[in-house]
Amino acid sequence: MKPQDSISLVKSERRDPCALCDQANYEILFRQDRNYHPLTTVICTHCGLVSHESIPKDHELAEYYSKEYRQEYHGEFHPSGRRVLREWQRGAELATRLSTYTRGCRNLFEIGAGIGCNVKQFELAGLDASGIEPGCGFQQYAKRHLKADIANNFFQDLRTGGPYDIVLMVHVLEHLNAPVQAFETIRKILIPGGLAYIEVPNLEAPHSRPGRLFHFAHIYNFTGSTLAMLARKCGFRVKHAFSRSSDKNLMILLERTDREMLTLDQSSYQCTRQAIDRYNNLTYHLRWQYIKERCRTLYRQHSTRLATRYRLNRILQRCQEPQQTVFHKVA
Repeated sequence: MKPQDSISLVKSERRDPCALCDQANYEILFRQDRNYHPLTTVICTHCGLVSHESIPKDHELAEYYSKEYRQEYHGEFHPSGRRVLREWQRGAELATRLSTYTRGCRNLFEIGAGIGCNVKQFELAGLDASGIEPGCGFQQYAKRHLKADIANNFFQDLRTGGPYDIVLMVHVLEHLNAPVQAFETIRKILIPGGLAYIEVPNLEAPHSRPGRLFHFAHIYNFTGSTLAMLARKCGFRVKHAFSRSSDKNLMILLERTDREMLTLDQSSYQCTRQAIDRYNNLTYHLRWQYIKERCRTLYRQHSTRLATRYRLNRILQRCQEPQQTVFHKVA
């Protein structure tokens, strides 16, 4: 298939209602994924939500995530030492980022916990932390090596549990075929006034060059506007936004509240279109932000490679030690 490096914007034949606004008017953005395989991605002309034209069924996703996703997307069924170190650092940063809001929290639950680094970091910070992960290899590593309380379950199977003070979904929501039902489930397992931390790729800030933005695993693609509208529709309010519109990831903390009438951002569709069509292959790679991030990544990979075994052994040794849950008092 010939590479497609710009949006097409022709009318889509999709008739399913939009998950956000319930309308059914779409335009086609791209007809291929990041590897140039056929994949049609559409945008809702009413609210600007971007998704696959054909939403995968539950059984298709179950098969894909239990056996194929980690190998296809990350190139590994079991995590490498370098991946563990990177995720461990990210977990520490997340625990620090949320430390102000986890004071007074007793328990935490993560959906799509991966190798368990987030859960373990919050456990080490004194919370009763647990989670679920559909990928067998990563879940087994979390249980065996990090001693993290991670069950091998799918989100679709999560019907009851909790109640929890805080729920994490870090780069998970974009993988789900029913985001409204996902928020509804989170709402059910949270205490009244409970918190949900959501992190997804930011479609408004280029996280990849044109033509490589979309792939099968990311069923929905969010901007700050569409993510906030979806949260409000499902009975949440944005308590704090940790990210800026230029950041490649959206990081927001939501609070469970009473449901409100959804008010659509009328500029969302145009803003999303403009963001996707902002760069071509040349201008994307010539951005100072891109060059700076690439240099930082290469340096981190080199420095991590030199000390991977030593640092990994220290982390695993710490995880083997018995942990004592300490409930934080509200300041």
